[in-house]
Amino acid sequence: MRISSQQVFDSGVSSMQQHTSDVVKYQQQISSGRKYQLASDDALAAGLGVQIDLDNAQFAMFRVNQNHINASLTSTDSQLNNINIALTKFQQMMVQAGNGTLGADGLKTLGQQATTLYNTVNQMANAKDANGEKILRTSTPASVLIAPNVSLETALSYVEVMETGQDVLTFMSGVSTKLNAGTSLSSSDMDTMQLVLKQVTRAQVKTGLLQNQLDAATEAADVQKNNVEVQRSNLLDTDLATATAGLVKSNALLQAAQSIMTKLDTNSLFQKL
Repeated sequence: MRISSQQVFDSGVSSMQQHTSDVVKYQQQISSGRKYQLASDDALAAGLGVQIDLDNAQFAMFRVNQNHINASLTSTDSQLNNINIALTKFQQMMVQAGNGTLGADGLKTLGQQATTLYNTVNQMANAKDANGEKILRTSTPASVLIAPNVSLETALSYVEVMETGQDVLTFMSGVSTKLNAGTSLSSSDMDTMQLVLKQVTRAQVKTGLLQNQLDAATEAADVQKNNVEVQRSNLLDTDLATATAGLVKSNALLQAAQSIMTKLDTNSLFQKL
């Protein structure tokens, strides 16, 4: 089959256009760091890239929730620790009142200390955080997502710390009233005090467990987020080594095509026919 000079010329032009397009594509990839400039360059990759962006947005939401719960649980833990210290002092005061050596005046003096500790615990139990929200929530704390398929309570409620089992403030008020009246305490008062301390300690343990769960979920979410970032990078980011090699190859082919076209242009009319 005979091939005319015009066919060779057209083929050379087409080759130059293709290699020029490849050179531009690789230059854009290297300069922008993006493998694809338009969604139409690879519809599947673009679709997967959108899904990865949505995943990243979800992980950003998880991070906000994690930070919120961490701040809330840190405040709760600090507040419960202070309440426990005050209750321990209250218990020590009760032991002094129950040793049988104090008269009515001595009991009244301890009653003043009891009232002060009662006021302290009451203030701590109703304290608010920087956002003006009570640290021990007045309603059941909500659960929020902190990692894929993992929800966690945002705080502890006032009721579960101060009223479930024993009403802490009511008990402390009753003891204060007795002592301020110069009345001795009974053994049942001491037993109830033990239950009150155990109740607050259980709340501290729960807070610690929630913090441990938060740490584990945060670490797992970070690992998953890193995996998503790697997938995104592999899918959409330029592989500099591959792009550079492609640019060198396309440049070489373009120069070769240009050289052939130059020779064709210098041929005589007789040679082209």
